[in-house]
Amino acid sequence: MREFKNKVAVITGAASGIGLGIAKRCVKEGIKTVLTDIEKDLLFKVTDELKDNGGDVLAVVCDVSSLEEVKKLADQTLKKYGKANLLFNNAGVIPGTNILRNTIKDFEWVIGVNLWGVIYGVNTFLPIMFEQTEESHIINVASGSSLYPGNGAYDITKYGVTAMSECMRIELKKIESHVSVSLLVPGIVDTGIVDSNRNRPQELKNPSKGSRNWDEMNKRLEEVRDRYRGSMSPDLVADMTFNAIEKDVFYIFTEMGMKNGIDARYKWMMSGFDTLQNFLEKTNRE
Repeated sequence: MREFKNKVAVITGAASGIGLGIAKRCVKEGIKTVLTDIEKDLLFKVTDELKDNGGDVLAVVCDVSSLEEVKKLADQTLKKYGKANLLFNNAGVIPGTNILRNTIKDFEWVIGVNLWGVIYGVNTFLPIMFEQTEESHIINVASGSSLYPGNGAYDITKYGVTAMSECMRIELKKIESHVSVSLLVPGIVDTGIVDSNRNRPQELKNPSKGSRNWDEMNKRLEEVRDRYRGSMSPDLVADMTFNAIEKDVFYIFTEMGMKNGIDARYKWMMSGFDTLQNFLEKTNRE
């Protein structure tokens, strides 16, 4: 997609972080933009700011873990603008602990937002895009954690988003569709995702502090916050994303250092074939 002016974009998790960076870039490009988030007050605040800067924008409060709310988001988008050309499945949360300590409620929460949210977004907006004749593009946001492990339940959701997006890319190309898809794989970006527990629904909060080593967890979170403070700007990630959309690139990486993690995972996987080869040789099998 090379022409953006007067296109319509829908951005989940748009009130802060990468979502807001993308929203600002959309306004700059003359794109009519639907911002959605679960944080109502912050959403309307940034929407007003974008309007003051000349943006044609609409704010819709939406919990992406609810299919009904995502369908309502689509309805309001079509009612306001009549179409949808760009979908940024960006909303994401992280429980803040490792796989050995993730609780069932951690899994329910993070899978609901990070994975089901993307599934609902794609399954709701892709049929709309198919019916349109205009070029359209879906951007699913994964993470460096979708390529090499380290963040527990969060990784599981991002691996899922990666697999889904790869399947979509292959199938859309096979049918020569006017709809394309990209996978945004951000590294450490200065966003508020470290503190996403602020938006966890009450029914999905862990039952008691006694079920966790909360002192250790909070210490780890503070260390992560230190890593994120002053890291890459969401606005820069937005620029990288639009550059990739223009070129119809699938993998959108934000850090050259990611190559090291991917290479390490590749070598780890390939070591399994060494084991297999040794077994086949020892047992005289082909």
